[in-house]
Amino acid sequence: MVGALILLGAFFAQGLAFLGANSQTSDEAVHLAAGYSYLARGDFRLNPEHPPFIKEISALPVFLGYRIPFRPDDRLWGAAEEWKIGRDFLYRSPLSWDRILFAARIPDLILGLILVGLVGLWSYRLWGGRAALLAMAMAAFEPNLIANASLVTTDLGAALFTFLTLYLLWEYAAAPAWRLLAGAGIATGLALASKYSTVILLPIAGMVILGEILFCGGEFPLPPRSTRVKQRIPSGPAERVARAIAPFIVLVVVAASVIPVVYLFQGFSTWWIGFGQVLVHQQEGHHAFFLGEYSTQGWWSYFPVAFLVKTPVGTLMLMLASLILCRRGASFRRKDVLYLLVPVAILFLAAARGRINIGLRHILPVYPLLMVAASRLATLRFPSAWTRALALGTPVAFTAISSLSVAPHQLAYFNEVVGGPDRGSKYLSDSNIDWGQDLLGLKAFMDREKLPMIYLAYFGNTPPAALGIRYQYAPAFGHLERPPQDVMPPGIRREILAISVCSLQGVHLPEKDAYAWLAQRPRVGSIGYSIYLYDLTSDASAHLNLAKTYLRVGPAALAVPELRKVLMLDPRNVEAESLLASLESRS
Repeated sequence: MVGALILLGAFFAQGLAFLGANSQTSDEAVHLAAGYSYLARGDFRLNPEHPPFIKEISALPVFLGYRIPFRPDDRLWGAAEEWKIGRDFLYRSPLSWDRILFAARIPDLILGLILVGLVGLWSYRLWGGRAALLAMAMAAFEPNLIANASLVTTDLGAALFTFLTLYLLWEYAAAPAWRLLAGAGIATGLALASKYSTVILLPIAGMVILGEILFCGGEFPLPPRSTRVKQRIPSGPAERVARAIAPFIVLVVVAASVIPVVYLFQGFSTWWIGFGQVLVHQQEGHHAFFLGEYSTQGWWSYFPVAFLVKTPVGTLMLMLASLILCRRGASFRRKDVLYLLVPVAILFLAAARGRINIGLRHILPVYPLLMVAASRLATLRFPSAWTRALALGTPVAFTAISSLSVAPHQLAYFNEVVGGPDRGSKYLSDSNIDWGQDLLGLKAFMDREKLPMIYLAYFGNTPPAALGIRYQYAPAFGHLERPPQDVMPPGIRREILAISVCSLQGVHLPEKDAYAWLAQRPRVGSIGYSIYLYDLTSDASAHLNLAKTYLRVGPAALAVPELRKVLMLDPRNVEAESLLASLESRS
């Protein structure tokens, strides 16, 4: 018990450090404002492409604790301009944005704690106390769980309720009871009310129930009328499958009944509208980067590779060892495979068919399942207690050290096999490494270096000015308002270009190679792994390349001061003279 509490405390402490050090990520203001609008107005027009439950519980502390007036601009509200409404709610409220965001992030962190505890509980029920501690240790230091539990997003909640559904079905199969069946139904409903991708949970539940009968030789009947007598009616597989239909229907009905409650008893229409939008998005695809390639249609290998490069090596070793040594110790039973590994395979297969390849977070539910499976290693026989501690403790220590070494920037975690987060941009993009989370660190860098102004190619929709960052805009994606017209004045001691990884990769830019010229330049630093720093001071070539980037991507007007800087540094630069003359003749 003490060990479990220590591990829960470690997870919570890492989460607190994360949410205090990371500025708003791209989706958080939208999720928060949408959830707040549901509570304040009972209107679900904002952000229908994500179900409301996680957004509601994230907004609840802000709603109850601060009672911020929700008065969006009428034109924005009428058009359901969720991104701008989210920006205004977070940065133009009477309360400071950091206090609002801190309060809103806490509920998801609590859900993360519950998930870590459930991982330990299921492992304990399967293989005992040592297994529970091993599983909880993996979960408590898993950077992907820590990061996603510390944000106002839907992925951690979806993972929790998916895992809880499968655990309760496992318990029900061993001892059918109405409370377990109802609990599984409620957990399924909360999953569906958290993230649309969890619809895969319904066929998974059906396959698990069917597998319990056909693969494991068990049953899945309705609970017996008397708890004193276990009714076991001899029958063949067909009869047992027929008797399993009723509990599955109960599960679906209970799950469906949760949805209108979450929508404040307004029916299913909004849920269906959002689900339709997700299907359209899935069909159209999403701009993504993977191993140097760009696509809107996705890659079948995206999620397996993302899992391998973004999971700590120590955890991967334990997961692999548990599979290799499947017949040692308490060997894997068919039922263990059915409830722990079959859902993982289905989740990977479903993700491989998708076209939205923007983050490992979309397969987050595989982590707790694989951790419970790996905890079986605690049942292996070892020559001594020291041998056991060394064999199991070393990979856990590797995981903890690797995760803590990047804290509080676990969102950008990559393991040592691929060179860590410093080299993550070679492999993946978007929420795997850069979700716009490092503006706080950038402001701290500017204060420390006494930089009054920088060049900034920021990927994200946080207004940099809200954090006190003065900058000359460099082409980037995600800004919700016209970029400032500020120009870096001549004579500044250091001319630093801060560029988000997504901007550097050109994922969402019309010209993917707009910043290819930076590949030949040394970085002078990075901010939390998602913003790279380059020094352009007194460098005519760098200013010429930046001017060309303005001409290719826009705004072209900002190319003029850059070309003038080039000519101040290199008066005989013919290319700069020609470009400047062309621009001035047009004006």
